[in-house]
Amino acid sequence: MPKGTTSSNDYLKLLYTAVAIANIGDNAASAPLTNLYASLHSAYPGVGGDQTTSEISYTGYARVAVARSGSGWTVTGNSVSPVAQINFGQCSGGSATAMFFATGTASSSTGKLLHFGPIGTKLGPFTAIDAGDLITIPGLSGVAVDDRIAFFAGDPSGLPAGIAEGTVYFVKTLSTNDITVSTTQGGATVAITGAGDGLAWKITPIAISSGVTPGLGTGTTIVDA
Repeated sequence: MPKGTTSSNDYLKLLYTAVAIANIGDNAASAPLTNLYASLHSAYPGVGGDQTTSEISYTGYARVAVARSGSGWTVTGNSVSPVAQINFGQCSGGSATAMFFATGTASSSTGKLLHFGPIGTKLGPFTAIDAGDLITIPGLSGVAVDDRIAFFAGDPSGLPAGIAEGTVYFVKTLSTNDITVSTTQGGATVAITGAGDGLAWKITPIAISSGVTPGLGTGTTIVDA
């Protein structure tokens, strides 16, 4: 069930800026975390994942510590964003493609995954029906054939049958607000076998190769639903 905006704000402030929730929760009195750690991922970590799930790897990569305070994070309403751009290590070998980011409690190893989300632009709510395998995103703009897109469940309905949460699809066809998708660029259209809805995001991958320093800007937003 969703939270009220005020309670979401309080929860995020406690988690990201160590501000107590009056009469409910205090920051740890003994050895509280002073940093949280941002990471990059090649695929959706999923609710059962940890900080290593689909985490990218290249020579020079490491999670980035961000102060667990108001100097590290800005909390507004039911969302939180970094105060400054989060820059990861410059790539000096290997390559990777980051499509998701996450925050967690550990500088390395499994750790506790706090939040995760797509790198890109929120397109808004969508609906889908099995007739024509169409996905409708009202007011759709800034999307072209072969762009990457992912879908996430909303409340209270569920995703359409045939669509998997967090899977990165390619836009197959585009007509005003209606699209079809494929699991590969130019591949077969994904069959929608049952109606559903949720939220759509355009994924803007970060292609990482030698000399590239990937980063997450201050517009990166975590929403506590």
